[in-house]
Amino acid sequence: MSFPFPRGLTFRAAVTAALLLAAQAGAQQATPLEQLTAPLQPNLQAPADLVLDRVPGRVLEVVTDGRTSPGDVARRYGVTPGAVRVLERRDGLRLLQLSLPAREAAARPQRPASVRTYVVRAGDTMGRVARRFGLTLVDLLSVNLDRTSLDDLPVGSTLNVPTGQPGLLVRIKPGQSALSLIAGYGADLVETARANDVLPTQLQVGDELLLPGIRAESFVEVLAQRREAERQARLAQQRQLKYERFLAWKKQKERERLEAKYEAQARYEKFLAWKNSPERRAQVEAYERQAQFEAAQAAARARQTASAQRTSIRAASASDGGRSGLAWPMRSYRLTSRFAERDIAFHQQVFHGGIDLAAPYGTPIYSASAGTVTQSGYGAFGLNVWTTGGNSTLIYGHMSRAAVSVGQRVEQGQLLGYVGCTGVCTGPHLHFEVRIGGEPVDPLGLLP
Repeated sequence: MSFPFPRGLTFRAAVTAALLLAAQAGAQQATPLEQLTAPLQPNLQAPADLVLDRVPGRVLEVVTDGRTSPGDVARRYGVTPGAVRVLERRDGLRLLQLSLPAREAAARPQRPASVRTYVVRAGDTMGRVARRFGLTLVDLLSVNLDRTSLDDLPVGSTLNVPTGQPGLLVRIKPGQSALSLIAGYGADLVETARANDVLPTQLQVGDELLLPGIRAESFVEVLAQRREAERQARLAQQRQLKYERFLAWKKQKERERLEAKYEAQARYEKFLAWKNSPERRAQVEAYERQAQFEAAQAAARARQTASAQRTSIRAASASDGGRSGLAWPMRSYRLTSRFAERDIAFHQQVFHGGIDLAAPYGTPIYSASAGTVTQSGYGAFGLNVWTTGGNSTLIYGHMSRAAVSVGQRVEQGQLLGYVGCTGVCTGPHLHFEVRIGGEPVDPLGLLP
């Protein structure tokens, strides 16, 4: 029986290792030496030799007993005596090296007949091909050890498919033999010969060998781990691309912000240049002259209107015995804000259409003219009272308490309420307002 063994060991170590390998193979799995070596030695008659190593078609190393001569070994293996060389002699054993005649090289590497070639079609995957032939994924990959991916299966590529007993399909490499692969993988020698339909000793370097019952489960795990690593790599690449797109978006936003800032700065500088230009100063002077002219005209119209109103009120007062003229609404007061004055922030935002008369909280407020009460309660000027007589309306605002009700007829000098600070107010005072024809006029022009 032939066993592979590394060159360069001592004779005793080589013999011991060969015997250990023979013991591991088992007596029930052993094949007679004449069957294994028949292609090389057709005249062999059950020799007692122990074959240590053979390089196909070149060298055979055997161990014989001390009584067997090199000539006997040469005749036994069908070679000339000059092809036999004694390598070592010790303890009644001889290590002989035989130079074997070269065999005719095969036209192409041999492969098991039970393994067919399948051409990949569109839509095929490893799992689909395995199910199509009634195999597991491990069985299919065991005869396709050249696969590098579970998913990459190009159309037109080929796969090995076992049609008989599944197993591991390996190619014999230099320095290996079929028997060394069988022993190394722990395959059954007889089953291997049957599965390959050839004696393992007939196979050479480059031939393919099917090892039945051996499954490449670790190879499937390696491909699965590679698939997971590739998936993780794709996810990492996608995250990197998203991050790069975010950075590009962020950079674009920053560019747009700077462009907007520079554009605003350019507009501001353009405005400053226009503001200080002679053309703008000439425009401003023209606008100021126009505003002064319009203000003078408005003042003239206001004086004319006030004069006409005073004439109208005086005429009405003369017609009813002097009772229709305006009187001051309080006996004691201090004028704090005039008509249209912009003295406080509220008067700067809202036109001041009356006068403010400051007085202590609770000071009585009297009717400045006869009329009818149209409002009494909270309104535009806090707690206020409105009276109407003819086309004029008088407003008394910011009271603390009102003494009249809506619809009541009041006479000049009649008590209307008391000074307070309700509504928008900065201190106790009376907001007194006169409206003629719905338009506010300066009360100071109508009071005595």
